[in-house]
Amino acid sequence: MTVRSPALRQPRTRTGLTAWAGIAASVAAVALLAVPGRAPNLAGAFLLASVPVGAAVMCWVDSGEGLVQAGLTLVLSLAVTAIVTAIMIWLTVWQPRALFAFAVIGVVSCAVRLLRGGRPCCAERQ
Repeated sequence: MTVRSPALRQPRTRTGLTAWAGIAASVAAVALLAVPGRAPNLAGAFLLASVPVGAAVMCWVDSGEGLVQAGLTLVLSLAVTAIVTAIMIWLTVWQPRALFAFAVIGVVSCAVRLLRGGRPCCAERQ
């Protein structure tokens, strides 16, 4: 007899979908960066810069609209990535591999969100 956590199955919440997308994007980015070749590395770097950090934050914040949720995830990820890389360059400690921490942060935050669960955000509109 298997017991499934209802918190892990949140198909009707924006925050739940954001968390699942953050985990998937983080794993895919690391996998693409591990593959030799320019095209997979470019795709992995783009994915790493545009999803995990924003998903780590936005999986906890419901924006009220699906498109806004996705847009805020993208903008937040790109902004944090730009700020962190600018600081690393300014301090002359540029290490591109350090950006893998974004994937770790994204997976941990999104996994905690899914494990803790939450109230469905879209329940009142039905």
